[in-house]
Amino acid sequence: MDFFELLSYGNSISQLIPVEMDPFTTLWVSMVIAGCLFVVLFALQAVALYTIAKREGYRHKWMAFIPFFNTYYIGVVSDKNKFYNFPAKTVSLVLAIIETLLVAGFVLYYVVAGIVYAGGFYEVVTQTTSLGITYIVGYQSSARIAGTWLAWVFDYLDAYVLSYVNLVYILIHVVVVITFFQTYSCRRYVLLSLACVIFPIKGALMFAVRNNRAMSYKDYMRGEQRRRYENYRQYNNQSGTPYGGYNPYSGRPSAPPDEGASAPPQGEDPFGGLGKTDGDSSAPEDPFDEFKN
Repeated sequence: MDFFELLSYGNSISQLIPVEMDPFTTLWVSMVIAGCLFVVLFALQAVALYTIAKREGYRHKWMAFIPFFNTYYIGVVSDKNKFYNFPAKTVSLVLAIIETLLVAGFVLYYVVAGIVYAGGFYEVVTQTTSLGITYIVGYQSSARIAGTWLAWVFDYLDAYVLSYVNLVYILIHVVVVITFFQTYSCRRYVLLSLACVIFPIKGALMFAVRNNRAMSYKDYMRGEQRRRYENYRQYNNQSGTPYGGYNPYSGRPSAPPDEGASAPPQGEDPFGGLGKTDGDSSAPEDPFDEFKN
């Protein structure tokens, strides 16, 4: 499925080539560009999944190198996390099935588009702005193939069928990448998942986290809460805190003071020294002296 997402980028790149091309040539140039990008990203994803499966001890590692199977395998290696009560591999299996149907639909559409473009069975759809500028907005089948299945596929399959199926694919794809990055990059899973949704770079990001150990996101959050709580306790128990281990607002030590350290007596005002006069030798220094003229 990533190939057809990359195809739109290839089409944009082909339009930057300073040579005027007919729709058929533009389609082939876009496919070549998308194909090269897809091979690189697919290889990175395959290596990442195989590396993870080998380290974590998962079976059927060969699935990492087979299209559609590798989509399911993403859920297999993410089995430490769930989407609500659905196991990750169940969600990825549904995604793999939808991906198979979607790719079949796109293959049919682009084969028909190639036939239509090569045979000249299309008409250019233009639009004129209020400034009198006319530009191309797309193509439609010509009257020469009106009423045929070629015309229906060319005019309606992508716009009215595949676009809605693709929307479902995107929603489930978000769930799959979230469970994967929650397993192998708990700290940054939101950022990485969002990047995969916006750009077709899933393979590169999976490759980047391939050496991380798998873990449950719930266990990670419990560990983070425990770590923060321990840091909080250590801070309050240290004698080097602003009150020397003494909580002036509770009237009792928050931890036994160190030897030689004395806590202020119960009820003593910790801010009493601020009201002493300049003649009082026990008065503390004014912390704002350096800002005075």
